[in-house]
Amino acid sequence: MNFGKRKGASASDAPVVNMTPLVDVVLQLVIFFMVTAQFAVLPGLKLLLPELSSGTLVETSERLELSVTSQNDIFFEGQATSLGRLPELLDQTGADGSQVVVLISADRDSDYGTVFQVIEALRLKNFNRVVMGATLPDRGVNPPGKGD
Repeated sequence: MNFGKRKGASASDAPVVNMTPLVDVVLQLVIFFMVTAQFAVLPGLKLLLPELSSGTLVETSERLELSVTSQNDIFFEGQATSLGRLPELLDQTGADGSQVVVLISADRDSDYGTVFQVIEALRLKNFNRVVMGATLPDRGVNPPGKGD
């Protein structure tokens, strides 16, 4: 291996590193990580929702979210709260209870009494459109006991 100058070689014949492929690869990696970062699961509540064999999806632009964990902790819009503070938080939203859908995601191991008290607090603040969160099985999989 001879890294010296060749005879008759000019200064313009020096080795050149083409940066275009390197820049292309770096930009593709940046775009890849920007796109996939949106799908990253944020640390949050780990709820095991009850599974239904059928159901419908409720879609609305105005929605409030309440969660009840297996330890009966209550979260309103991702923020930990207590049952006593829930009416105050509902008032702070300024939402019209007859128009807004409230989604309650309760862990399947949560206490029924806690979920019932959350629903009662909503009812007392005139939030009448309450739906319960659940998971639906994959469409391609037969429900247990069907078609076995």
